[in-house]
Amino acid sequence: MSAAVSSPPADPFAAYAAADDRHDECFAADGTVRPHWAEFLRLLGPDPAAALRSAHAACQRAVVEQDVSMNVYAGERSAVQAWPLDVVPFLIAPDDWAVLSAGLRQRARLLNEIFRDLYGPQRLLKKGTLPAALALANPHFLRPCAGLGRPKDVMLHTCAVDLARSPDGQWWVLRDRIDAPSGLGYSLQNRIITRQSLPQVFNRAPVERLYDFFRGFRTSVTELSPHRHGIDPRVVFLTPGPANEAYFEHAYLARYLGYPLVEGADLTTRDRQVFLRTVGGLKRVDTVIRRVDSSFCDPLELHGHSLLGVPGLVNAAHGQRVAVANQLGGGALETNGLLAFLAPLAREVLGEKLQLPSVATWWCGHEDARETVLGRLDSLVVKPTFRLPGPSTSRFGQLLDAAQREKLAAEIRARPFAYCGQERVHLGTTPSWTDGALRPVPFILRLFVTWQDGDYRVMPGGLTRFHPDGDDAIVTLQQGGITKDTWVLRSGGADPAPLPPTVPLADQVSRAADTPSRLADNLFWLGRYLERTSQLTRLLGKLDPLLRDEIAALDPAVAGAAIRLLLDIQGAPIPPGAKLEELDTLLDASIDNPALPGSLATNLNHLIRNLDQAKVRLPPEAWRCLRLLRQAADSPEPPAALELAPHLAALEAIVNETLAHDLAWRFLMLGRHLERGQQLVFLARHLLGGNVAAPAPAPAAGASRPPVPPPAPAVPAVPSEFRLQSLLHFADSLFSYRTTFHGMFQPAPVIAWLFSAPENPRSLRFLADQMDQHLAALPDDLAPRAVSALRATAFRLVSRVRLLDAAALVAAPGQSAAFFNESYATLAEISDRVTQVYFTHAETPGARTT
Repeated sequence: MSAAVSSPPADPFAAYAAADDRHDECFAADGTVRPHWAEFLRLLGPDPAAALRSAHAACQRAVVEQDVSMNVYAGERSAVQAWPLDVVPFLIAPDDWAVLSAGLRQRARLLNEIFRDLYGPQRLLKKGTLPAALALANPHFLRPCAGLGRPKDVMLHTCAVDLARSPDGQWWVLRDRIDAPSGLGYSLQNRIITRQSLPQVFNRAPVERLYDFFRGFRTSVTELSPHRHGIDPRVVFLTPGPANEAYFEHAYLARYLGYPLVEGADLTTRDRQVFLRTVGGLKRVDTVIRRVDSSFCDPLELHGHSLLGVPGLVNAAHGQRVAVANQLGGGALETNGLLAFLAPLAREVLGEKLQLPSVATWWCGHEDARETVLGRLDSLVVKPTFRLPGPSTSRFGQLLDAAQREKLAAEIRARPFAYCGQERVHLGTTPSWTDGALRPVPFILRLFVTWQDGDYRVMPGGLTRFHPDGDDAIVTLQQGGITKDTWVLRSGGADPAPLPPTVPLADQVSRAADTPSRLADNLFWLGRYLERTSQLTRLLGKLDPLLRDEIAALDPAVAGAAIRLLLDIQGAPIPPGAKLEELDTLLDASIDNPALPGSLATNLNHLIRNLDQAKVRLPPEAWRCLRLLRQAADSPEPPAALELAPHLAALEAIVNETLAHDLAWRFLMLGRHLERGQQLVFLARHLLGGNVAAPAPAPAAGASRPPVPPPAPAVPAVPSEFRLQSLLHFADSLFSYRTTFHGMFQPAPVIAWLFSAPENPRSLRFLADQMDQHLAALPDDLAPRAVSALRATAFRLVSRVRLLDAAALVAAPGQSAAFFNESYATLAEISDRVTQVYFTHAETPGARTT
């Protein structure tokens, strides 16, 4: 036997060709590997290429398993895309970090002072240090916010700064993100995945950790509250909603920090205060962390057509009854033109030299600057002065022909204040794992600064972005960019031990009645659609085995009744006198028909939508189920019951075994039990005869669903044994019935097992008892009388099933039909009352506002 010959380690830099005219992070000008990168490669082990190949696979697997995603816009629609992450981190050496940290802290202080002055005394405008046309002509300058810039207020709580490295190694600021900066949550998620993918490197490398920064972030948000002294402040995280490109990070960051994720409809204002609509009434909000652009935050005083904001938020901010982080109006500082004035503003405002320079910028509103831009159009980048929605409209002079440059020059002369010229920075390069090797790619580094402990602090990490094609003109995630984790390296020593948490215990305890009404509504319908989709999937999966049963020939009418049942559940029209073959064809067509209100495809889409809405309250395992269900929904093939079943079963297990049994969970389970009860009554009435409807989709707010739809087909007065078995089979109770009654299939014991047996977890009695317990735990502060009536309705159902005489019910068909119809109507009434009391968001007289 010959010994196995191992292949020599591959050179990870075999395809690495650093450009001479750019600063490379890994290789020095003399061709040697920089020390911190040499240490990184050493920690990878004897075969760095193999280690990176394995880490890359682990990284991509983690992104998929953890369902890390972003919304990519295509026209007016958005599509969910896996988060693009390169496993090779961006390394920042200690000396570079000292320069960046000091410069960014100074920059944040300067921007905060400019922000405060712009919406306060406006001294800089009066002196001319900041051109009035640059500020007041900006469409993002919000005149209703004038007066918010009070002395000593923290207008700028968090900002993001995009930086680039020029060929000589100098760091330059490309832009500031001040209004609603994004990327903080994605940076945290990048760190977690990269740490998992490169544990042998991360655990031994002197990498600054992020936990202390986020702990300080949380404390600083609490300190912004105007009611912080002696009171536990209520903080909410305001998001535009699931359609926003960064919704994943909003949900992730809100959950990590422990704050409710809310949308504009969750908040309201009263007496210049902001309140959260909860199932326990209106609860005062002390601080709003917002990720909604300022212009859309208040439809009453700002963008009148916005559906994302809170009417009266500007007035509440003026009244100093709520803190907003960041304060409204920050978009006015995101103009490219401001970069041309930051150096003199630093001297004027801080009495200091600007430590971290901005990329060379000329605002064409000044004549000398305009002439400079017009004389250098062939080499500069011309950008709009004010931030515009949509893709970048920057124009690179060297890419334009003579006619295009002349047209651009005419535009600048016609509206000079609307244009800026900037030097094109040839971005520095950093290693990326691309096509199985390390390759240099131009990058942009985004770092984050927050106000903490009376000053600004820079997060020791960040979001590094690059384009995989090596294009440094377009580095946006919406157009194919890729991200990296950012490692800030210490000069030496081990990572210090984590400090004990300093958050007060009261701030860590969840307030049960603080569950937002919209979240409770989404969870309630998540429970209903989960049960509805799972039940329909199980029914479709059980149909073929049922029809192939050898005793099916003894009662052939059951086959037609079963298919009619599935068509009725999906809301599919059934032609009169249709034969079995026609029914089977109709059933196949109905499953993937989005026009049917109850089809499997429709229910699946409703379930996915509710999962998205409730994502912040669900564990990562549920996010993975959501990803798999979305893949099934987006597939060109009709959703297959056998393929959906394991994902739905996993989701049901997560709901039952993983979620905290708090108030939000009770709404979810209440929805599940209501839906299961209605489905059970529908099944029994359809297979045993009667007049009960298929479960209906969610009605509009305040609407009631009809309790009695079209009658079910007639069935024999005495159901056959096979029909009874089919009912138990569809109701997921056949196995438990057989073990209890030893195969004796009689109508009375079957009815008793399905409706009045407390030991059957699928019986109506068990479900009614569970609903009664959930309703008893719901708060009654909001509307005591309405809640009392709701509980009385549930108790009426409990009493009815407990007193049920199955033998008498079977003996009297009229009583049987009445029992089924009354039970279904009571379940529908409970659902409507829950919606009216807890989800309508209506202001109730006497509602508590705390």
